[in-house]
Amino acid sequence: MKNRYIKWLVVSSAIALVGLIAIQVYWISNAFTLREQEFSDHVNSALAQVTRELAQRESDVSGSGSSSLSISAPDKQRLVIDYGDGEVSVLPSSEFATTSDSVSVDPLARAGVKDAGILSQSGILDDIMGGVLELDIYTSVIDRIDTLVLDTLMRNALVDQGIRTEYDYGVLNKLQQPEILPQSSKTAIEQLQQAAYRIQLFPEDPIADPNFLCIWFPRERQYVLSMMGVMLATSAVLMLVIMLLFSFSINAIYRQKKLDNIKNDFINNMTHELKTPIATISLACEALSDPDMRTGEQAVSSYVNMIRDENKRLGVLVENVLRTSIFEHGQMKLKHQRYDLHDCIRTVIANIEIQVKNRQGRIITRFDAANPVIWCDPLHITNVVYNLIDNAIKYSETQPLVEISTRDEEHGVAISFKDNGIGISKENQGKIFDKLYRVPTGNIHNVKGFGLGLSYVKGVLEKHGGTVDVMSELKKGSTFTIHIPYNHEKEN
Repeated sequence: MKNRYIKWLVVSSAIALVGLIAIQVYWISNAFTLREQEFSDHVNSALAQVTRELAQRESDVSGSGSSSLSISAPDKQRLVIDYGDGEVSVLPSSEFATTSDSVSVDPLARAGVKDAGILSQSGILDDIMGGVLELDIYTSVIDRIDTLVLDTLMRNALVDQGIRTEYDYGVLNKLQQPEILPQSSKTAIEQLQQAAYRIQLFPEDPIADPNFLCIWFPRERQYVLSMMGVMLATSAVLMLVIMLLFSFSINAIYRQKKLDNIKNDFINNMTHELKTPIATISLACEALSDPDMRTGEQAVSSYVNMIRDENKRLGVLVENVLRTSIFEHGQMKLKHQRYDLHDCIRTVIANIEIQVKNRQGRIITRFDAANPVIWCDPLHITNVVYNLIDNAIKYSETQPLVEISTRDEEHGVAISFKDNGIGISKENQGKIFDKLYRVPTGNIHNVKGFGLGLSYVKGVLEKHGGTVDVMSELKKGSTFTIHIPYNHEKEN
């Protein structure tokens, strides 16, 4: 897949995902608004229910379902005047039936007079204006409402509406001053004064000052959100899954593209690596088969040696590929034995010394480890040392200088390989141990290899319970350090 197609795919998928998230957020916001409105309706219904029940209780106590005015006379006789439908009915005092100190009169049972003139004729209006009678119509709301009853009614009304969250409530007068305030709501006066949920108590009283039952929910938003908990959790999980799948898919596409590029580079490198020895062997064979080219035993020996060297080179290339395949399938078997790392380093240097001298380079050793003997597979550890020294030589643009040092560690031995090569950028240092990865060098391919050496090094060390790390800077060389424990044998 071409890079531009991948970019279009990523951009299109990202736009679709963002749009899906935006729509989901919009619907959740709308659902939250509807839940808030539903909560508000339930609270208002609860307040209306409390108000109705308070009025009903007061009516039941007075012995009548209608509102009344209570007038006190000097002789302590009590006149009850009904004012249903906005009209006042007055009865002559001679018609009152006195029971104790009060009397209750049904205006429809007796013929009363229903205008202000009759009030004047009966003398009652003059008595009121003269102060003879007292109008008992300003009873305080504190006396009219039992706090315990109000608390019970409020709690029951909210439960009936399905509201189960903490709240503060109180009764405030028209000046926003508290008349009834439970102890638990003492600290919420300001919130109650600004509360959106309020209703007037005893709204049918025509003369009394209005009082308001107010309620405030300190955790209203959290409670509304909790009512949407299942929907929010489901939406969050689904969106998270979609985002993870999107991320995984994009990562898989880029990883596949990267592997495709690595595969193509590997095939190109392998083709170049194999063509050279094959061409050399082919030329040597032609020379040996041509009678005119045979000039003596020395020439024949030279051609034979050339064929042998190139054949070894082919063998090494094939072995590197096979070793990587073995690692890939986890089929490597280690044969542990005691092995001296200093002897290992000396052996590798002896085999690679000719290559160093051809480039006028040097290898410097400093063996500081007092106990270089470890329990390992000698063949694979030798290959590790060989690969690291070979890389130090190959990636030096000038005369190679390789410094090899050993030191004791608490549980093993550390070997450092320092070179004066081209170095590795910070960006590539975390990738050089990946299989088939080679540091990009543009269109210049002057260093041979498949990108298998360091991957093999890391795999062998992990099999031995060891590690490898690198410190490098561009144009200033690199230092590879391997850490191998004294005793580590792992079942394979």
